[in-house]
Amino acid sequence: MAQAAASTCEICTAGPGVHYCHDCDQFFCESCKLSPKRATISKNHTLLSGEKINNVENWLCTEHKEKHMMTNLTESTLKLKTELVNNIESKLDTSNLNLSRFQENTNTYHEEVKAVIKSLTDDGNNLKQLIDEKVESLIKEVQDTEKVDKQHMTANSNEHKGVVEKCKTWQQNIREMENTADGPMLQKLKKLKTEIDQLVLHRIPDVPSTSYQNKKHSDTEISNLFGELQYR
Repeated sequence: MAQAAASTCEICTAGPGVHYCHDCDQFFCESCKLSPKRATISKNHTLLSGEKINNVENWLCTEHKEKHMMTNLTESTLKLKTELVNNIESKLDTSNLNLSRFQENTNTYHEEVKAVIKSLTDDGNNLKQLIDEKVESLIKEVQDTEKVDKQHMTANSNEHKGVVEKCKTWQQNIREMENTADGPMLQKLKKLKTEIDQLVLHRIPDVPSTSYQNKKHSDTEISNLFGELQYR
């Protein structure tokens, strides 16, 4: 097995190995370099010499200490980098879409709350002072419920905002690797892949909703003057 360009001849073991036969995987000195040519099976072998064999050591796999077909490091790094970039962009697009839906749903929900409050207020004004306290109680219930629901919605929204920030950070990290050597870059990309794979995008929870059903009343039905508030 050839070990380096400075090895001794592997035929006579006396002279310096200044020629290398890739097919035989052996070094030859100046005197023995024609040895492969004398055999029919190896007469077409090509000897390397000079600078061409300076990097023979680099042909050895650093893991197995032998020569064999190895995946091109640059190709592997580029493939993983492309995979991660596409993965981040996909998650970023999904998170941005979810944020847009959160905003739209929050606005819709708020408009529903405003509509309920207006309906309650109109009924209260019609019933005058007799039901003012009841109106205020129901409005507070709606607003308190909205406050709790919005807290949950804000928490969910912040979660996806966090995902967006993570994705942007990962994108920046990859951009900062542009001038990094392939070996260190591959290790960083593998570590980044682990972080990205661990990130799970949760689905948008059911959007809260509320409404108010109007109801006709008689003067004696004080406790039943109002319809029912409904929540989802």
